[in-house]
Amino acid sequence: MLHQIKTFKGNALALELTGTFTQEDEKLCEQLFTEKINEGHEHVNLLFKVKDMTQFKDMDIKAFFSGESWGIKNFGKIGRCAVVAHSNFIRTAVNIESKVLHRISNALEEKYFDEEQLDEALKFVSPDE
Repeated sequence: MLHQIKTFKGNALALELTGTFTQEDEKLCEQLFTEKINEGHEHVNLLFKVKDMTQFKDMDIKAFFSGESWGIKNFGKIGRCAVVAHSNFIRTAVNIESKVLHRISNALEEKYFDEEQLDEALKFVSPDE
Protein backbone atom coordinates (compact mmCIF):
# COMPACT_ATOMS: atom_id res chain seq x y z
CA MET A 1 0.00 0.00 0.00
CA LEU A 2 1.21 3.47 -0.95
CA HIS A 3 0.48 6.59 1.11
CA GLN A 4 1.69 10.17 1.38
CA ILE A 5 4.23 10.83 4.14
CA LYS A 6 3.85 14.60 3.88
CA THR A 7 1.89 17.08 1.78
CA PHE A 8 3.85 19.92 0.17
CA LYS A 9 2.65 23.26 -1.19
CA GLY A 10 5.28 23.19 -3.94
CA ASN A 11 6.28 20.64 -6.54
CA ALA A 12 7.22 17.73 -4.23
CA LEU A 13 5.56 14.41 -3.41
CA ALA A 14 6.64 12.16 -0.54
CA LEU A 15 5.29 8.60 -0.70
CA GLU A 16 5.87 5.46 1.35
CA LEU A 17 5.28 1.88 0.30
CA THR A 18 4.13 -0.09 3.35
CA GLY A 19 3.05 -3.28 1.64
CA THR A 20 2.45 -4.73 -1.79
CA PHE A 21 2.38 -2.23 -4.69
CA THR A 22 -1.03 -2.54 -6.37
CA GLN A 23 -2.85 -1.06 -9.35
CA GLU A 24 -4.65 1.30 -6.96
CA ASP A 25 -1.24 2.50 -5.73
CA GLU A 26 -0.07 3.06 -9.29
CA LYS A 27 -3.19 5.12 -10.03
CA LEU A 28 -2.74 7.15 -6.83
CA CYS A 29 0.85 7.96 -7.77
CA GLU A 30 -0.24 9.07 -11.26
CA GLN A 31 -3.06 11.18 -9.82
CA LEU A 32 -0.84 12.98 -7.29
CA PHE A 33 1.86 13.59 -9.91
CA THR A 34 -0.68 14.93 -12.43
CA GLU A 35 -2.13 17.28 -9.80
CA LYS A 36 1.34 18.80 -9.28
CA ILE A 37 1.85 19.24 -13.04
CA ASN A 38 -1.65 20.78 -13.36
CA GLU A 39 -0.71 23.29 -10.64
CA GLY A 40 1.82 24.63 -13.14
CA HIS A 41 5.02 22.93 -12.01
CA GLU A 42 7.43 22.04 -14.81
CA HIS A 43 9.03 19.24 -12.77
CA VAL A 44 7.85 17.19 -9.81
CA ASN A 45 10.30 16.15 -7.10
CA LEU A 46 9.62 12.70 -5.69
CA LEU A 47 10.50 10.91 -2.48
CA PHE A 48 9.85 7.17 -2.27
CA LYS A 49 10.34 5.41 1.03
CA VAL A 50 10.55 1.62 1.09
CA LYS A 51 11.77 -0.69 3.81
CA ASP A 52 13.74 -3.11 1.66
CA MET A 53 13.43 -5.47 -1.29
CA THR A 54 11.01 -7.80 0.56
CA GLN A 55 8.22 -5.32 -0.17
CA PHE A 56 8.52 -6.14 -3.86
CA LYS A 57 8.20 -9.94 -3.63
CA ASP A 58 4.40 -9.95 -3.90
CA MET A 59 4.15 -6.94 -6.21
CA ASP A 60 1.26 -6.80 -8.64
CA ILE A 61 3.13 -7.30 -11.93
CA LYS A 62 0.48 -5.50 -13.97
CA ALA A 63 0.73 -2.48 -11.64
CA PHE A 64 4.52 -2.56 -11.89
CA PHE A 65 4.59 -2.53 -15.70
CA SER A 66 1.83 0.07 -15.89
CA GLY A 67 3.78 2.28 -13.49
CA GLU A 68 7.02 1.78 -15.42
CA SER A 69 5.29 2.66 -18.70
CA TRP A 70 3.79 5.78 -17.15
CA GLY A 71 7.19 6.72 -15.68
CA ILE A 72 8.89 6.46 -19.06
CA LYS A 73 6.23 8.67 -20.67
CA ASN A 74 6.60 11.29 -17.92
CA PHE A 75 10.35 10.97 -17.40
CA GLY A 76 11.09 14.54 -18.50
CA LYS A 77 8.76 15.92 -15.81
CA ILE A 78 10.66 14.38 -12.89
CA GLY A 79 13.10 16.65 -11.06
CA ARG A 80 14.77 15.53 -7.86
CA CYS A 81 14.13 11.98 -6.73
CA ALA A 82 14.96 10.70 -3.25
CA VAL A 83 14.84 7.00 -2.44
CA VAL A 84 14.71 6.28 1.29
CA ALA A 85 15.37 2.70 2.35
CA HIS A 86 17.53 0.38 4.38
CA SER A 87 19.01 -1.77 1.64
CA ASN A 88 22.47 -2.01 0.13
CA PHE A 89 20.96 -3.39 -3.07
CA ILE A 90 18.62 -0.40 -3.44
CA ARG A 91 21.49 1.98 -2.60
CA THR A 92 23.65 0.47 -5.34
CA ALA A 93 20.80 0.48 -7.87
CA VAL A 94 20.01 4.15 -7.18
CA ASN A 95 23.67 5.15 -7.45
CA ILE A 96 24.02 3.45 -10.85
CA GLU A 97 20.63 4.60 -12.11
CA SER A 98 21.26 8.23 -11.11
CA LYS A 99 24.39 8.40 -13.25
CA VAL A 100 22.68 6.90 -16.28
CA LEU A 101 19.41 8.82 -16.05
CA HIS A 102 21.05 12.19 -15.40
CA ARG A 103 22.73 11.87 -18.80
CA ILE A 104 19.29 11.50 -20.39
CA SER A 105 17.63 14.32 -18.43
CA ASN A 106 19.63 17.12 -16.83
CA ALA A 107 16.64 18.00 -14.63
CA LEU A 108 16.71 14.60 -12.91
CA GLU A 109 18.82 14.32 -9.78
CA GLU A 110 18.41 11.06 -7.87
CA LYS A 111 19.86 10.25 -4.44
CA TYR A 112 19.67 7.42 -1.94
CA PHE A 113 19.05 8.13 1.76
CA ASP A 114 19.07 5.69 4.68
CA GLU A 115 15.87 5.55 6.76
CA GLU A 116 17.38 7.70 9.53
CA GLN A 117 18.04 10.43 6.91
CA LEU A 118 14.34 10.94 6.12
CA ASP A 119 14.39 14.61 7.18
CA GLU A 120 17.38 15.24 4.90
CA ALA A 121 15.59 13.48 2.04
CA LEU A 122 12.48 15.61 2.58
CA LYS A 123 14.63 18.76 2.38
CA PHE A 124 16.29 17.41 -0.79
CA VAL A 125 12.93 17.17 -2.61
CA SER A 126 11.52 20.37 -1.12
CA PRO A 127 14.31 22.68 0.05
CA ASP A 128 12.01 25.69 0.53
CA GLU A 129 9.61 24.05 3.03
